[in-house]
Amino acid sequence: MFLLLAVALFPSTAMANVGTPLMWASMLHLAVGNAVIGIIEGSLLARMFKCPKLPSILILIAANYASAWAGGVYLLDHLASLPDITILNIRYWFLVYVLVAFVLTLLIEFPFFWLAMRSQKHSLRRALVATPVIHGISYALLLAWYWLASGTSMMTGLQVVSVAEMKISEPFSLYYLSLDGKKLLQMDLSPPGPAEVVSELASRSQNDRLFVRARADSGYNLYIYLRSGDRRTPTESPVLEDFSEQAPVEWVIDKKYSETARSSWFNFGPVPAIGTKSDWTYRTGFWPVQGIRGENEKTGSQVYYSLELPFAAWPVRNATQISGDYVVAQLGKDQICMMHLESGRIALITRGKGPIVAKPKKADKTVDSKAVPVIPAAEPRPQNGQP
Repeated sequence: MFLLLAVALFPSTAMANVGTPLMWASMLHLAVGNAVIGIIEGSLLARMFKCPKLPSILILIAANYASAWAGGVYLLDHLASLPDITILNIRYWFLVYVLVAFVLTLLIEFPFFWLAMRSQKHSLRRALVATPVIHGISYALLLAWYWLASGTSMMTGLQVVSVAEMKISEPFSLYYLSLDGKKLLQMDLSPPGPAEVVSELASRSQNDRLFVRARADSGYNLYIYLRSGDRRTPTESPVLEDFSEQAPVEWVIDKKYSETARSSWFNFGPVPAIGTKSDWTYRTGFWPVQGIRGENEKTGSQVYYSLELPFAAWPVRNATQISGDYVVAQLGKDQICMMHLESGRIALITRGKGPIVAKPKKADKTVDSKAVPVIPAAEPRPQNGQP
């Protein structure tokens, strides 16, 4: 029991620079945790159902390794790959995952319980009783173990609302790539409007995204980051010239740390802000469990939300802070969300990737292909510095 307690406390103190607490919890569970659980279950079975202790322990250690590897791999391969798990239904899928994992484990471990009780009268009937009783105790411990190691605050601490409830006082436009990477789309955020196709694209990688560069005179140009065959030589292409009067420049470019944009996977850190100046500053972390953090420079108030579960781990990428202390960001692979972290609200705007939020030019609030020239992105060029 002392060993189990020590293991249970470990996830909360694991260092983020060597992985996440959930990674360590999963590895420890698969490597040695199953042996600990088998010892606990075998001891309980021996005491509660009068079975030989050592054989029970050995058999149930084998049962736990079988259920962890067979059941765990099955669940992660199938449930985690479902495309419709979003911030809108994550709580439902969490309950489904917990229930399915419990039932699946019972089915896998039942033959082992029967094997440990086979010398007793009515062994099949007794095994049917012992399996859910004994496993229910160990499953509660295992559920607590993974809960401590996971990032759950985005699921438990944020209220999911419609994007229409996010009242934005200034005009902003959202630009993003379609899920298949073939279209550049635009939609108004204040108030929310329908998406419009701006141009055709040739994006193939999940980590392709939009980014901006400041023009020499005024305004901003919109570019697309395209991952090439050689990771060391990514490419970029312009897609809109002088498309905005205020747009978020990636912090490594803005601070002159680099002239090269980064892919979505590496686009984390300080969140650029546009619109009315705010006392809040935000930053996103590399690992899903590091999520997004905010701090009020005047009051010292802090907020932090993340989501990293065994079947859903969503890093926060491509974030932009806009007026009203809202943050628009990509959550996971394709959820473009608006968050108001101070009030604990989140809304799913649309599904897409690589988003950029910008203030439209005063002359035309909506995108006009004649007033705002569209430059095809079919022939990307290597990133060799400023355009």
